[in-house]
Amino acid sequence: MMNEQVPQGGDHFLIQHDRFRNNLKSSDWDEFTKSTDDKQKIQFVYKRLYAHGHDFGGCKNTEDESASYKSGEKALEMKKSGNDFFQKSDHRNALNQYSLAVLHCPQTKDWRIQLSIVYANRSACLYHLKNYDLAISDIQRAIDNGYPKDLRYKVYDRKARCLLATKQFKLALESFRTTLGSLDDSNLSSEKRQKLQLDVENMMNMLIKDKHSNNVIMESGTTKPQEPEVYGGQNDVYPAFSNAVSVKYNETEGRHAVAGSDVPVGKVLLTERAYASFLLSEYSHSHCTNCFVRLVAPLPCPDCERVAFCGELCKTTALKSYHTTECSMLPALFSAGVSITCLIALRIITQRPLKYFLDLQPKLLNHTQRPRGKHQPDDYINLYELVTHREMRSVQDILHRTHLAAFYLSCLKKTNYFAVDCNTDGQLIDDELFIGCLLLHHLMLIQFNAFEVSELRQLGGDQETVFIGGSIYPTLALLNHSCDPGVVRYHQGTTVVIHNIRELRAGEAITENYGPMFMFHPKVERQQTLKNRYWFECNCIACCQDWPTWEQMKTDTSLRIRCSKCKNAIIVTTESIRFAVRCIVCSKTTKMLPVLQALKGTEDKFLAGNRLMDQHKYKKALSEFIALLSILHKHMVPPFRDYHLCQQGIRQCMLTFGNKL
Repeated sequence: MMNEQVPQGGDHFLIQHDRFRNNLKSSDWDEFTKSTDDKQKIQFVYKRLYAHGHDFGGCKNTEDESASYKSGEKALEMKKSGNDFFQKSDHRNALNQYSLAVLHCPQTKDWRIQLSIVYANRSACLYHLKNYDLAISDIQRAIDNGYPKDLRYKVYDRKARCLLATKQFKLALESFRTTLGSLDDSNLSSEKRQKLQLDVENMMNMLIKDKHSNNVIMESGTTKPQEPEVYGGQNDVYPAFSNAVSVKYNETEGRHAVAGSDVPVGKVLLTERAYASFLLSEYSHSHCTNCFVRLVAPLPCPDCERVAFCGELCKTTALKSYHTTECSMLPALFSAGVSITCLIALRIITQRPLKYFLDLQPKLLNHTQRPRGKHQPDDYINLYELVTHREMRSVQDILHRTHLAAFYLSCLKKTNYFAVDCNTDGQLIDDELFIGCLLLHHLMLIQFNAFEVSELRQLGGDQETVFIGGSIYPTLALLNHSCDPGVVRYHQGTTVVIHNIRELRAGEAITENYGPMFMFHPKVERQQTLKNRYWFECNCIACCQDWPTWEQMKTDTSLRIRCSKCKNAIIVTTESIRFAVRCIVCSKTTKMLPVLQALKGTEDKFLAGNRLMDQHKYKKALSEFIALLSILHKHMVPPFRDYHLCQQGIRQCMLTFGNKL
């Protein structure tokens, strides 16, 4: 999960909030404290800070206003830099510079020709880097933006060669014919034209003679990893979960997931698309704003340069939903330094039109009485019902979040989100107050339910996970914490995938980890961290039994043998191994010889798994580690160093299935 106690902001917003809070009189505090509903709280802050044209910590950009928008000068500068790299055959850096030029280039009538030339230049880089489908797409964009007719023979010829490289012979032949026709518009000398014409005709003759030239292979475009299927099929009530998962409820744990049947190691227990996500601003030009995949040839927003998209689908999705509202808001949001979790709280609103929430209003007012049906991950009601711990919040905490909700509301009112602005006396109208209340609710629930989205990076033989953004998942949020988690989580884009990293028995809790793990942090530190961040005292087995850390396990030479009857641990020291040992819980005797024989080859299996990882053969390494863990789980009881080393190997292998550099 993501680490957030209060709605963080940069210096600008925090300074404004501290000033606002400190200027409140005791009568103001009384009014805020006694307000009976969130509408009154929102109105309390809004009328003091944002009404009558005031902008006290509101949607006012403290940066250079032009920094967020297009710049023809920057585009030309980056285009020139791209040309320089291209002349040196440094196609990778040329591609990056042309991509920045695409993002910065204005999309006005006066700049369309320049934009078309940048797309054409970028297509040349993509061709040399063998990204043929992306090159073909850029060629089409160059033509759509009015690429000069006297130069079109170049891009038609390049398109033909891209199609040829991808074995789309019939389309390649058509493109070569178009190349010949476009030579009439070129400014080439007679000699150069004849040479190119001869070359193209030779290619066409080759294709005509080739018996495969009639075959047509459709363009594949940019492909993304296919989402893995959950083990045993989808759960009937919670379709993001596997059918092997059941959701239970009790007063102590709330809703939580347990194994509905025995589950072997390594199975997919959940695949869930994010309800809402927000990419960290520092990755806005390297990753897709919408799906978080790494960009090769980014597509721009028509109006700003703060976002980029991997393809037309993501671009259309964003421009038809959240970005049409957020585009003009981003400078103020980033200037205020609002945290990523709080930005997700806003994105939940901006990705849906106002009417969507107004239509849900009757259900939201009676959500506690709503009969539970299918728990669809994209159902807003399921997100709305996530825990907020409102009853535990201080007045200061609620004021802070109310201020942020009012700030968001002031920004939204300056966009087209609300159809009309009927505010003439500093009072918010009902629709605005309703959205303000939802924003406040999101800012409370997001604290306990948002997850980091990471990307794996290989640093020599080591792995590093890098935080690139955040998301919220209504189904994943149902998993409770354990300092000894039973699952590993990774992301494919913004879709989260969960595998179990130990065998699960029917009825056993399926637990996630919210940050501190027992192997790396002692109990006192873990308990304090969880209490500060998530407001609960952990009672997982690692805390209740005060399991040793990784370092402490190094000096423990004893064996924790699994009792053959009751499955509890029988602790045996290496100095006192006997033929049989008796369990102090059930008094059953367990023979040691079969256990020791089973454990004999485990070290070799572990070393074999490590060797395969070093060779980046992660699927084969995973098979070795899973086989090893099954042996260890059958005969040993954690905490046991070799057991957790094996689990760590499984984690490392599975992380390579997700986002990576």
